[in-house]
Amino acid sequence: MLTLKPFTAQHHATLSSWFGNQMQVVQWGGPGLIYLLDSAQLDSMIDDGEGVHPKRRCWMAEDGSATPIGHVQLAYDWENGVARLARVAIAPAMRGRRLSIPMLRLVLAEAFADAAIERLELNVYSWNVAAIRTYSKLGFVPEGVRRSSVKVDDERWDTAIMGMLRREWDEMFAT
Repeated sequence: MLTLKPFTAQHHATLSSWFGNQMQVVQWGGPGLIYLLDSAQLDSMIDDGEGVHPKRRCWMAEDGSATPIGHVQLAYDWENGVARLARVAIAPAMRGRRLSIPMLRLVLAEAFADAAIERLELNVYSWNVAAIRTYSKLGFVPEGVRRSSVKVDDERWDTAIMGMLRREWDEMFAT
């Protein structure tokens, strides 16, 4: 059974080891992050989790052992009642074991457990077909594409936008 544990400084080395180059870091965390992920970059994510209405919440997922199998974040726009699913990763050794959907269901439940959240959204690079398929299985709806939105080295990547409303979550998963 998967559980979510708060992301702490103790997880820095583990998470950083999951990414082997700048392209992988950008795929996971966006163009604002730099390979090698260091404590300054990761600590700022933890710092965003402070307060009653945090800017961001970060978790490591575990499967019953003490070994993290995934990482995921929610970023918040409290004024508009929007949470953004972000920075989703499965540990390289655990990929292909169908762990992303159970992990993400836990995070969706976290997002919609707060009555202030009406919408959950995400950005995913349009070439990441496996992630888009996973998000679709969870009930996210494609909403558009920001063409040529990110430059990584000499490549331009399109960003697909997907969203889910509270009523859609309730219809699919609420008990």
